Amino acid sequence: MGISILELVLRRLREANFTADIAYPGQKYPQMDKTVAAVHIEKVDRANMTVTLEVNVICPAAMGGTTCELEALRATEVLRWSGAVCVQNGCTYDGVAQVYVVAVLATFTCVTEADKCSLGPGFFAYINGLLQPNAVAVSSEEVPGYQAEYVMGESAPAGISQGQKLWHIQLEELLPAGTPETVDPPAAFELKIETDVKTEVYYHCRWTSIRREFSREGLRKIRKGIAMLREEKQENG
Repeated sequence: MGISILELVLRRLREANFTADIAYPGQKYPQMDKTVAAVHIEKVDRANMTVTLEVNVICPAAMGGTTCELEALRATEVLRWSGAVCVQNGCTYDGVAQVYVVAVLATFTCVTEADKCSLGPGFFAYINGLLQPNAVAVSSEEVPGYQAEYVMGESAPAGISQGQKLWHIQLEELLPAGTPETVDPPAAFELKIETDVKTEVYYHCRWTSIRREFSREGLRKIRKGIAMLREEKQENG
């Protein structure tokens, strides 16, 4: 059996720097001094092949209800990037526990396993550390930089030498109608691609072309460019 949708949502929230755990751990929660996201399965609709998770964003009273609402909005965006249809409810106050709570309902098209769900693209893309939430595809092609060597007075190359290699990169976004576009960097930038398996970072990047296509789905933006360096890091365990 593959990873459950519950585990996947917990992972996505943790990647976004939430302290996230299952809502009913079988033990008493400790006294909260920071925001916590508690997740559980709200319902499974096998007729429509959907599963709905409830994510309760819980904040200590000292942080205030507005902060809790903003943190819940951030969690809603994380879940939306992961492919869920989300409904964020209003903020409530629990006087006994002295916490503010905002419930977010996230519905995925699947049953219980993440590999059978309609999820996001499977990666996170960052430009200069800024998340590109509407990215749907990314690719890179290594260009070795081989070049012909000539002898003075000869028209035919005498051999081939290794020059400066680089990477052709492409980032594709799908922006629903009304979604603002991110501003492209005016100079060289850094592109980072994170997956569950590894992280790739491309340095000294520049866009060479930007294509924009409009459809009923929204704006499809395809950016192509060149990167001078690439670094790869495998994720642990």
